[in-house]
Amino acid sequence: MYIKDIFYSFQGEGPFIGYPQIFVRFYGCNIHCDYCDEPDFVHQRKPYTVDQVMTELEPLLAKRPHSISITGGEPLIQVEALKQLVPLLPIPAYLETNGTLPKHLSEVVDLFEYFSVDYKPGFDKEFADFMTILSGRENVFVKWVLTKGFPVLELKKMINTVATVAPNVPFVIQPVTPFGAVKDKAAVEDIERAYNFAHQKLADVRVIPQTHKLVGLK
Repeated sequence: MYIKDIFYSFQGEGPFIGYPQIFVRFYGCNIHCDYCDEPDFVHQRKPYTVDQVMTELEPLLAKRPHSISITGGEPLIQVEALKQLVPLLPIPAYLETNGTLPKHLSEVVDLFEYFSVDYKPGFDKEFADFMTILSGRENVFVKWVLTKGFPVLELKKMINTVATVAPNVPFVIQPVTPFGAVKDKAAVEDIERAYNFAHQKLADVRVIPQTHKLVGLK
C-alpha cells in the first residue's frame, strides 16, 4: 500500500473535533479539488506492508487515541489494502472519504465505525449510492467545503441531493481554508446563504471550519 504519513494529532473537522486520533494518510486521489491541502507529490509516496504500518502505530496507541483516521487523498482507491489493514486495528476505524467510490465502500463498510463523507459537486449519483450504503448506520456525517461565491443553483442542487438521500445525517458546511489555487476565504454572506438554505431542508446543519489549521496542528 502507498501511504504519505502516519501521525498522532487531534481531529480538526466535523462533529468529532478535538478527539485525539492516529491518522494514516493514504497516498493518491481519484479527483483533484482546487482547495486540496494534500496534493499528490510522488516523492511523498511511501510503500508500506501491513506489518510496517502496525509497527508504526504501536507507540502512537500508547497515547490512547479515540480512533484511527484512515484518510488521504482518497483511501478507498486502495480498497484491497484496507481489507488487509483495517481488520487488524485494535481501536475503531474512522473513514475520511470524498464519497465518490460507492462500489469500493461496499467492500469495506463493515470494517469502519465512523464515516466522514464529503459531498463533491458533479458526483451526485455516486454520493446518493454512497449514502444508501451507509443508511441506518450511526456515526456518519456529510461535509461540504464552501468556497467564495459558490453558485446558488449548484448550492440548491447539492442540498436537494443531500435532502433526498440523507436528510437526518449531520451536514457540516466547512468554509474553505485558502490553499493552492484558492486564495480567498468564503464570505460571511456565502456562509449565511448556504446555512439558511440547508437549514430549510436538513435536520442538522452546522458551520465548522478546519480548526486544526487555526491552531497550527497537523
